[in-house]
Amino acid sequence: MIAHLSRAVVNSLFMAGPETTATISGGVICFLSAKIKIFGYPMPITRLNNLWPPLLGTLERGFQAWIFVTKLTIPAMLLTRLLLYFELIPYVAAVFKPAMALVGLPPEAALIWVAGMVANLYVAITVFVSLAPVMGTLTLAQVTTLGCLCLLAHGLIVEGQVCRGAGLSFWRVTLFRLLAALIFGLIVSQGSALAGWGGEPSVMLLNAVDFVSDTVPPWSDWLLGSARQLLLILVVVEILMLGMELIKLLGLTRLIMKVLGPILRLAGVGEKAVMVTVIGCVVGLALGGGLIIAESRGGHISQRDIFGSMMFMAVFHSMIEDTLIVWAFGGSLWWLLGARLIFAVALAGLVTRLTQRLAWKPILVGRGLDFSN
Repeated sequence: MIAHLSRAVVNSLFMAGPETTATISGGVICFLSAKIKIFGYPMPITRLNNLWPPLLGTLERGFQAWIFVTKLTIPAMLLTRLLLYFELIPYVAAVFKPAMALVGLPPEAALIWVAGMVANLYVAITVFVSLAPVMGTLTLAQVTTLGCLCLLAHGLIVEGQVCRGAGLSFWRVTLFRLLAALIFGLIVSQGSALAGWGGEPSVMLLNAVDFVSDTVPPWSDWLLGSARQLLLILVVVEILMLGMELIKLLGLTRLIMKVLGPILRLAGVGEKAVMVTVIGCVVGLALGGGLIIAESRGGHISQRDIFGSMMFMAVFHSMIEDTLIVWAFGGSLWWLLGARLIFAVALAGLVTRLTQRLAWKPILVGRGLDFSN
């Protein structure tokens, strides 16, 4: 019966004129729209068609955000390359050697931290491995302190440019991260000394040689690697943007806000910025900042929420990859993850609340953001 009916419909489509074909097609679509079910729920075809405009709009917002971030990132990547190529890191590190004594680290540790500031954690690890024979065996507390310094203040040039693209001051954010790193490093160092913890030699969980790479690769390799990195950022941003839209369609936004909202609100993160802040905490400040830029351009996040989210992500982001890297080289997971999260919530919450006072707002925020909206 069904086979005969299908054959008749097909033959009529081929034999009939345009008007008849349109009528039959419209009837079939209406029938399918009313009867097709997915997982037991009706799924009208027209609803699927209605998904295309917001889908394309989401992809376009992600692409525009990537273009904006790329314009900021390329000069920062070039400056980082030049600092490494002309071996200027030791001169910059000389400024931070007194800070190393303050947190109980050898002077050579300044080179490691500055390498992470200028580039990223992988370059910092490369310098760490090369300086290990000079520094000798570091204690568990010292490696943890150094790891906390690098986690809170690394990639300052590139990530600072992303923060600038979100409307924050590059220099204010950079100074904020440096001070936050020193304060937390001092807490770890002095807290360990007072508690009598971490005096034993640190033990690497992974072979350090596996992480060593060419700090200053040839220009051709650097250009190719930078292009791949930028294209990877585009792919990740688009996937994350689509993922956020999917979460909204599935109605999971309320669940996430219910679980993580109270914690992030203590840090000064507004309700509409919870989702992108969580993503930034997992994947990193550059990508999280890119999502912030995309959402703010769409008018979905207020500038006050942007400030709160960026202040929190400035000191707590890429919680999985970066944390595991430092932990694998001998740091304490509790200090690197748990205590850092508590510190980030307290510090970001303090800063965002201080901005509500007229005397502190120009110092902390500057003129880039307007909190009137």
